[in-house]
Amino acid sequence: MPIYYPFNMFNGGEIAPMMWGRFDQPRYQSGAYLMRNAVPLPQGGWTRRPGLVHCGQTKEQAVEAPVLLVPFVFGARDTRTLEFGPGYMRVWRSTGVLQPGEGGAPYEITTPYTAEDVPGLRFAQSADVVFVASANHPPAKISRHADTDWRYSVISFEPPIAAPGQPTLTVGGSVPGSGSQTYSYVVTAIDPVTGAMSAPSTARDTTASTLSTTYYIDITWAAVAGVTEYHVYRKKAGVYGFIGRALGGETAFRDNNISPDTADTPPNIKTPFVGEGNYPRLVFFHQQRLGWAATPNRPLTFWLSQSANFESLAASVPPKDDDAIEATLAGQQANKVLWVKPDRDVLCIGTEGGAYLMRPVNSGVLTPGNVSFPLQSDMGSMDLPALGAGQSVLFVRRGGGAAFGMNYNYNADQYDPVELTILANHLLQRSPAKAWAWQQSPHGIVWVVQDDGGLCAMTYLKAHDVIAWHRHDTDGVVEHVSCLPSPDGDQDLLWCVVRRTVGGVQRRYVEIMHPWFDSLDKETAFFVDSGKSYIGEAATVISGLDHLEGRTVGIFADGAVFPAQVVTGGQVTLPQPVRVAHVGLTYETEVHPTRPEIGTNNGSSLMRPRRITAAKLRIYQTLGLTVSLLGGFFGEQPAGGNLMSTPVELLPTWTEFGDLSVPLAGGWQDDARLVLKVAQPTPATVLAMVLVMDITPEGGSVQ
Repeated sequence: MPIYYPFNMFNGGEIAPMMWGRFDQPRYQSGAYLMRNAVPLPQGGWTRRPGLVHCGQTKEQAVEAPVLLVPFVFGARDTRTLEFGPGYMRVWRSTGVLQPGEGGAPYEITTPYTAEDVPGLRFAQSADVVFVASANHPPAKISRHADTDWRYSVISFEPPIAAPGQPTLTVGGSVPGSGSQTYSYVVTAIDPVTGAMSAPSTARDTTASTLSTTYYIDITWAAVAGVTEYHVYRKKAGVYGFIGRALGGETAFRDNNISPDTADTPPNIKTPFVGEGNYPRLVFFHQQRLGWAATPNRPLTFWLSQSANFESLAASVPPKDDDAIEATLAGQQANKVLWVKPDRDVLCIGTEGGAYLMRPVNSGVLTPGNVSFPLQSDMGSMDLPALGAGQSVLFVRRGGGAAFGMNYNYNADQYDPVELTILANHLLQRSPAKAWAWQQSPHGIVWVVQDDGGLCAMTYLKAHDVIAWHRHDTDGVVEHVSCLPSPDGDQDLLWCVVRRTVGGVQRRYVEIMHPWFDSLDKETAFFVDSGKSYIGEAATVISGLDHLEGRTVGIFADGAVFPAQVVTGGQVTLPQPVRVAHVGLTYETEVHPTRPEIGTNNGSSLMRPRRITAAKLRIYQTLGLTVSLLGGFFGEQPAGGNLMSTPVELLPTWTEFGDLSVPLAGGWQDDARLVLKVAQPTPATVLAMVLVMDITPEGGSVQ
């Protein structure tokens, strides 16, 4: 009697060969031996990854010179991608590189970063300003004043307003007090725009009798241009305390024995990032402060700005709660800090030798006197920025062969790192991670660039226990990825730097993964790489394909597949007019579901020969799916009709949702496995599957 074995989930993802005997493991039952260019969905099915849209060519083309894509997100609908290469930065939108005029040269600014510097750059954004950290250069910022006006500048950490000159002291009054003492004063200026305080003036001392309401000291100073407010301080017990302010542009103040407030002192201006070896390699935001960390000379030290005053590292004596913070992580080993990531009310920290937190000693917020660094794990990290994914902080283990997720454990009151690659460790062990990005919407996917130029990914929704790995490839080498919201804000878009060979020459392109397909309009399905789309009046010539000159391309036009063509003169010519066409490099999607194992009357089916006679698939918005058995092609059933033999004017039946039955003439095999494949530039989504098979009552192998 045949056995009907259901697969109602594929969101276990691709599992490692070391897991192929663990049929009792839930992710074996919901996983696959191979999931290539297919994405497990949180709901349970799998769908074909969208194609990559060609946007243009990077400025830097040399293979040995790296290029980074950095997301710039002012708001969900105000986004740009910044291209950083040796000595320059360019600005991209989804329509291509920013060009000031019609057909003009791409807009770019000059930066000091060399090819050696670029991979180590780290970024933090606040509104229109991107702060940049490099171990070989002073901290800097890039400010957007307009789309064609971006400005690079080094941050000085000096106050934006000059300090007043040394004050003049005049003793006056008619009734001096008894005795005499030394009085010392300093004055600060307040920036009328930012409210920032200048450094204190040079101190001025004088000797006088005890002050009173009738015996006083007049303090005067030269005006600072544009300033209307000054603060005056007098020394008491070795500390300058606040005694008053001069408003309305006044440059004089009378001290008639005002008691100094030594809890309110002038700032001590600090500029720690001066000279080689003193430039921080990390930058971040935390609790309304801009933070820097890990200079070559002080690899375990953190500097956090004054609260809401990002370009000031000033402190006071005694310290105020909103003063800048300088703190050093004291560990048993001098393992340098490699990444930082804010989460909840703490700062997660990864070093070469462990994971730590920066958090207050007591409850509340960080202040200069309320900082601690509790150890969370001895798991060392790779030099790769951590990702925030949902409620998790993700990092890559030292060596690059495994990814971990840190989540707060309420019972233990600490962050526990959990390996996310344990069931698919073959992917990163084969080729370590070198860059990654989090695509939050619509499916929650971590995209990982590997050392060999491959791409793997993880569908990750921790709240629903979805941890599903999958591998991806394209006709080229993926060098870098980033994610940012689409122009309409509906989805996150994956941006890629891809190196392809065209005409025997290696070319580096910027490409964007097309929005995920979920539509009744099959004409919008985009499943080619380095592709371009034509939408307009009926035409037979599709041009604008110079970037694929001489390459064989796939064509999906007006909802049907056309024969492949070679791009000649930057164009292809179709046999009949079309209104919508997508042209680019084809890629295969291939899924090998796990071999089903069940209990029988005389034990398990494990390692028994079996025969697969049919497969039933529940499909959604699918065209061109083929079904076969591993080692031999026994049956083919294109969902929705055989597109290659269907005339364009007679559109194939669109399979929005349906069940597909495929007879398979499979013989008895030791390793009978199903293969699902899409080789045409068409969409495919499989929601569930039933395998019809027979299992021998006896063990042993097929002879």
